[in-house]
Amino acid sequence: MLKLNTILRALNKRQLSALVYRDFSTKTEEHLSTKLSSRQKTWLETQERYKNYQNVIYSSYLETQEEHMSYGLKRSMMNKLRRERLRQQNESKQERLSSGTQVPKDWMEEYEHYSGPVEEENANVQGDEVKNTLGKADPSIPASKVPCNGCGANLHCNHHTRPGFLPVEIFKGRTTKELKTIICQRCHFLKNYNIALDIEVTPESYVDTISQIKNEFALAIVIVDLLDFPCSIWPGMHEVLGPKRPIFVVGNKVDLLPRDSNGYLDHVKQCLKDEIIKTGFDRLNIKHVSLISAKTGYGVEELITQLQKIWAYNGDVYLVGCTNVGKSSLFNILLNSDYSRPQVSDLIPKATTCPWPGTTLQMLKFPIYRPSEIRIFQRFKRLQSEKFAKAEMAKLRLENARKTGNIEDVVPMGTIGRTYVDNNAVEVADPFSMGGGTQPITTLSERSKEFQQARWLYDTPGVLHPDQITNLLTPKELMELQPKQMISPRAYRLKPGMSLFIGGLARLDFVGCSSEKLDWIQTFLFASFNLPTLIVKTDGAEEVYEKYLNSPLMHIPKIDEDVKRPCQWPGLQCHPQEFKVRGYILKPKVKELNCSADITLSSVGWVGLRIPVDTECSFKAWTPGGKGIYCRDLSLIPYAERLIGKKIRNSLAYNTSKPFIFKK
Repeated sequence: MLKLNTILRALNKRQLSALVYRDFSTKTEEHLSTKLSSRQKTWLETQERYKNYQNVIYSSYLETQEEHMSYGLKRSMMNKLRRERLRQQNESKQERLSSGTQVPKDWMEEYEHYSGPVEEENANVQGDEVKNTLGKADPSIPASKVPCNGCGANLHCNHHTRPGFLPVEIFKGRTTKELKTIICQRCHFLKNYNIALDIEVTPESYVDTISQIKNEFALAIVIVDLLDFPCSIWPGMHEVLGPKRPIFVVGNKVDLLPRDSNGYLDHVKQCLKDEIIKTGFDRLNIKHVSLISAKTGYGVEELITQLQKIWAYNGDVYLVGCTNVGKSSLFNILLNSDYSRPQVSDLIPKATTCPWPGTTLQMLKFPIYRPSEIRIFQRFKRLQSEKFAKAEMAKLRLENARKTGNIEDVVPMGTIGRTYVDNNAVEVADPFSMGGGTQPITTLSERSKEFQQARWLYDTPGVLHPDQITNLLTPKELMELQPKQMISPRAYRLKPGMSLFIGGLARLDFVGCSSEKLDWIQTFLFASFNLPTLIVKTDGAEEVYEKYLNSPLMHIPKIDEDVKRPCQWPGLQCHPQEFKVRGYILKPKVKELNCSADITLSSVGWVGLRIPVDTECSFKAWTPGGKGIYCRDLSLIPYAERLIGKKIRNSLAYNTSKPFIFKK
């Protein structure tokens, strides 16, 4: 009996100890779960966020969605979202292209010379839709020899899709003098409704127009888009212009480039010159390199000074370049500057400007002013008097930018003035007075004695670069593709075997690295913030692209039957070359690791690669048709690391900071 009690007592102790252990273990687990650090919680939430997205490692769209965002990410991205909200507010104030914009039925009444409706029997109508929206065409009426004031194409009423078309209701019965005051239907829609009509213009016609200057003694101003080069440098331009052609190289849209150092403009100028030489231009033919902004006016006065100093009045000047690089904008600025004859500025209409490529269809021109020595001295005095005021204003703007971080205060700005304007000129003589007086100039005639020996500046049509993908996109997508203000780089950590998608327009694969110790590299994306980014595993990249192409994760382009696209979307193709990039120090005295190279992705933007010294990494790039993929050995923004914030916890992305810095 004693032994039995002893055994029962021992069993009770064991059961009690087991119960105590179970209770203690459950309490410990509960205690541990409540004592998880914020970093551990964020990591678990990150894993939970992407569990339903196979092969997706990071998505800029998901990271900005409140239901998917962790507390740590919310806190770290507040500034980014605030800046993005301000950016969207500023963009909403500007005019946007919209493919769904409706043309009013009474649009022809806006023309001064509208003759009213034409009887159907007198016109060759091709369908009710064309008749109701675009007016009527009549091939029996011969075309005029009067160019459109907006695009330069000869006005006619023969066919709707030919450049220079005007409906019969407006064109018929007009005199030459009346036609000189009218713009074509396409330019009218661009200026008033932001609609670009389809026209039958081939790239060969652009080349034929520009090739007319090959045997002329003239200066060519080659305009390049700084956000899209070498894709905005036409590969056959040096052959069309001739081997001995003197050229000025002008880089436009400098106001959109971020400022990574105080001397960043000198570095950008050197990069531009190197790329121009790579395309085939002779170094000796390059007479000057300028950086301008046709939007803010920066650098235009210096360009005019160099034109008058280097080229003087030796011959005509031609603005040449690819589509949508800013030729027409620069033409309009020079028309109202010291480079144009003062008395003709009001007689020549401005060129039509629009984000759509290929706006200018024929050559537009104005006579160049030939200043005397006293006039040049007057211009020099004006610029010197304005120099101090501009320097003080720039100093105040930079100080304000340091304090407030306002981007507008650091954007390169400039003003274009007029020196050769005679404010004391006699207006119009009294017809009832005895004196004859001076007759004012009301029309510009090239055959007049005053302009027979004149030199002219021509605005030429844009050449469609074979590497540009703008012809594949809709008007709304084009507007989202183009940045509206200074670009803030987006930084990510890429590991071997990862791929970076920029919307559905481009993809960059990190293939491998020569160093086994290197776990990741920094990459900097320079593109519009409207393009979402996606980091995925390279093995499943094609599957991800097919699955999420029409989703918010990569909403550009939108492949939908309702969307009228210029041509069928070709998808992404890989460039045949694998790019190998080695890290180096750009300035040994600074000893700061810089971006080793840029990989351009056609009209989308470019990716800067920050690779450790003496380490070689391999990359593959994808764009529609494999177009526009180049490796720039000299990075355009080498110190992009200065422009970003801290790394977001448990994420591959970094916080975006100000797109400018004041550092040598």
